[in-house]
Amino acid sequence: MTTTLTKVQQFLDSGDCDGAREEVANISVNFKKVDATVRDFATLLTLGSQQVVEIGLGVLGREILKTDIEEINNDVIWLFLASILSRHNITADSPLRISIIGLISCVNNWELPIFALLSPALDSFLMVSLAEENPLISEQTVDFISTSGENYAKAPRTRKQIKQFESLIQLVLDRVDDEDIKDEWTEGVETFLRIAGQKQDNQYSDQRIWSEASNLLKKIYSSAILNFDQGAIYYQVKDNISRLITSSLAALGTVFNSDSLSIAVSIDNPEENKSWSILANAVDNLETLFQEIADVTFEKITKLPTFTPAQAIPGSWTIILHLNISDNQSNLLANTIKSLSSVEDAKNEIDSSIIDSWQDCVAKLKENELRVNLAVSSKNPELYFVNSISTEDIPKVEESVQQNIRVLSRDIPQADNLERVIDFASLLIQYPSSPSTVRQKFLEIDALHERQYSYYRRAVEILGIANERIQPTKICYMLNRLQNESKMRFLAYQFISSNVGSAWFNWQNANDLSEIQPESATQFLLEVCPKLSEITVKRRAITLKSWLKIFIQNW
Repeated sequence: MTTTLTKVQQFLDSGDCDGAREEVANISVNFKKVDATVRDFATLLTLGSQQVVEIGLGVLGREILKTDIEEINNDVIWLFLASILSRHNITADSPLRISIIGLISCVNNWELPIFALLSPALDSFLMVSLAEENPLISEQTVDFISTSGENYAKAPRTRKQIKQFESLIQLVLDRVDDEDIKDEWTEGVETFLRIAGQKQDNQYSDQRIWSEASNLLKKIYSSAILNFDQGAIYYQVKDNISRLITSSLAALGTVFNSDSLSIAVSIDNPEENKSWSILANAVDNLETLFQEIADVTFEKITKLPTFTPAQAIPGSWTIILHLNISDNQSNLLANTIKSLSSVEDAKNEIDSSIIDSWQDCVAKLKENELRVNLAVSSKNPELYFVNSISTEDIPKVEESVQQNIRVLSRDIPQADNLERVIDFASLLIQYPSSPSTVRQKFLEIDALHERQYSYYRRAVEILGIANERIQPTKICYMLNRLQNESKMRFLAYQFISSNVGSAWFNWQNANDLSEIQPESATQFLLEVCPKLSEITVKRRAITLKSWLKIFIQNW
């Protein structure tokens, strides 16, 4: 932690609140530009305890009152607001819900892209304040909306969000006894609701709303800053705000599109030395993850939802995805992805195979030292602004564990019929540039179910026949040229080269494929993929046994 933050917390731990306030007050914040004092204060607001933030905002509020508002730099206010909103542990009765209003009031234009981006998070924050039973908090929030509503109303939001604001504000107004104040607030609130309800598509057609906040964050915490003495602590601040931006982008995707669900994916390449192909492959891995989650979540639908990139932020690897599904399906999928933020809690709420898919995806991304945040948003007010989940939420596998034989669940086949694998390969050759046609033609074989397609699609990837974009590889063309009686032997060699095949080979300490015992499949999976449930292991082992028996026959 920074020296200031450490000292402030030490004062509080010893019960010396005055000493803590004095230490914070010693930071002479420069409101004219982002410098070391501003970054130091942002660290307090982002990483300090709630009591530290309450003290910090109290000091900041007094300093703002002494400063000409025209001299306050937008970047400084944005960083302070983003720092506070990036926190997810502010209680509903915290006094900082009042003191933050002074900071919010410094924003002179909510149409600016950097502030428009923060509006989903701030809306969520203010709605909690409005619902608080403490009249001082809820009424001060209404006062802000009433007096600054004409400006704040220009930030983008859905109609459901506006309705929710209206309902919560009315509950507060109904408890106000002073009729003059009530009338004054009501007039201001009506202005807010009227402006907020106006169509905003043209107003936000400028694509900078998708990129300016991310670019500003990179400028504030440049590589030079992060490599400085306090770089480690600054990186934590930057990471927290990056996750806030991802959540906000997902929410804005919901505002600006008619589809039911929006997903924002941000891929961070800390070393900035990864090739385009590695980053593109990361997108493919995430797309596969979404498809696997959708497949399990919507078991009864006949057609899997299709994720299509709708908005990419220039100069970065942040992509907004939209999914046109029913409201009920949207809420189910959003809740499922939201639950992944805590894998331990999720184990009691969602299908274990979804957790496996997420953990496997994280493992593959971490192999390339990539950090990924993703967030979802639906038109349901409760799922409009959702805290993002991150690959950093799952600890990296220690080297001692990596040295052991380990297999990801996605590397274990679930397609029992190898003849159909060959059929799939044939379709890839016939339609190399049309995955949708391959899927359609494959499903027509024996009227296969959509889930079966997913299993065989993954099988051809495991065997190296197709890449993750469902395009034929050189292996596929070689397989297609072979005589039928040679194809199984060829697949046997591909199996040994696969992650699961080579792991089984090593686990069995075999020198030849024929030395691997098919009946050892269950024990093999229990040991090399321990996160799979016993029921799942038994089901996956059936496929492995059937594959191995056929490969041995053709060896």
